[in-house]
Amino acid sequence: MRVLNIAFLLLLSSSSFADEAASQKLNALLDKMQGMRAHFEQYTLDPKDKPLQTLSGQMTVKRPNLFRWDTQKPFTQQIIANGQVVWVYDPELQQATKQKLDQQIANTPALLLSGDSKKIAASFIVSQEKSTNSKTSAFILKPKDKEAVFESLRVSFVGSQLNSMQLKDSLGQKTDIFFSQVQVNGKIDSKIFQFTPPKDVDVIDD
Repeated sequence: MRVLNIAFLLLLSSSSFADEAASQKLNALLDKMQGMRAHFEQYTLDPKDKPLQTLSGQMTVKRPNLFRWDTQKPFTQQIIANGQVVWVYDPELQQATKQKLDQQIANTPALLLSGDSKKIAASFIVSQEKSTNSKTSAFILKPKDKEAVFESLRVSFVGSQLNSMQLKDSLGQKTDIFFSQVQVNGKIDSKIFQFTPPKDVDVIDD
């Protein structure tokens, strides 16, 4: 059975002041990124760090609430959100799944990048890692919703550019996502976030 790319579907700090300061710094970095294109490499490991899955492809996000995640290897899959619904399309399986863009999906990493950065503190406990390198910064986000699909999310930047994301679930499974060929705030046509299922494709409406 194919594993759905849940990376698309986010340590407590010592004080509430630290949480607020970390949220503000993360907001400032995300606010600079109104749109982004990048190549991604994604590695999923079990609790013993045994490789489970390796994926690669292209990611595009645009505020507000638009994203597209195109897995190209080892199989083809598209995850597309147009602000109201999310489509997951598997060409090889000739299947497309449609879901409303509800709160649970809105708390995923993809919409962290494309949604309203001002709402981060309402959904996540945020802390900033200490770093000896002034050019890098990393933040740990823990969802306040106990039914979130992940336990913690680490987001790292080099300067103001997104560099990587690391997710952990409650069972100890880890997913590392590394970005390269990053283009920020270039022109992105909103039409690429629209999806119409091809003919002869089974549509599952959740």
